[in-house]
Amino acid sequence: MTPATAAPIIILGGGGHARVLADTLTLQGHRVLGFTAPQAQAPLSAAIHWLGDDTAVRQHDPADVALVNGLGSTGRTSGRQALFDQLTGQGYRFAHVRHPAATVSELDVSLGQGVQLLAGSLIGPGVQLRDNVLINSRAVIEHDCRIGAHTHVATGAIVCGGCVIDPGVHVGAGAVLIQGITVGAGAIIAAGAVVTKNVEPLTLVAGVPGTAKRTL
Repeated sequence: MTPATAAPIIILGGGGHARVLADTLTLQGHRVLGFTAPQAQAPLSAAIHWLGDDTAVRQHDPADVALVNGLGSTGRTSGRQALFDQLTGQGYRFAHVRHPAATVSELDVSLGQGVQLLAGSLIGPGVQLRDNVLINSRAVIEHDCRIGAHTHVATGAIVCGGCVIDPGVHVGAGAVLIQGITVGAGAIIAAGAVVTKNVEPLTLVAGVPGTAKRTL
């Protein structure tokens, strides 16, 4: 289990992904002050209550708290990125979230700020995960991959060795990228797609084998 950080945590968002994070943070032993959302919501858990909208974060000095990005994505990751950029620009920092059942190689793995590794995820040797990357439950990132900032690799997706994923990409649930693929910034890989060749930026790829469907 990852040791708890000294700073208490605020979760940004109150949806399903935020609930998963609340569970993971509890397992990690973190102290969670609560969560923010645009409107009042039921607690994420018995101990994690709504604090107000995102302006509630500013009631806390950046040196006194850490943040966790509770926005998920089913396509474009721009919402996650905007929230991260806004608050880091104001001096706040984002905590790592690592489920106790995530497996991370001890050989040359690099993690940026605010990386989230959920239950059953596997990170191979030589992997670089940039800021605000979300590796969802049971997703696999094999050896020597580079995953750009704000990318979401969704549940059960497999990224084979040596792939390069540029910033702001969404890799859908159960998708497979064969070894050595490059995916351009802002692309979306649909759920279940099998990607066998490079993907241009801002392109939706779907199917088996994956083919470009349209420009985003």
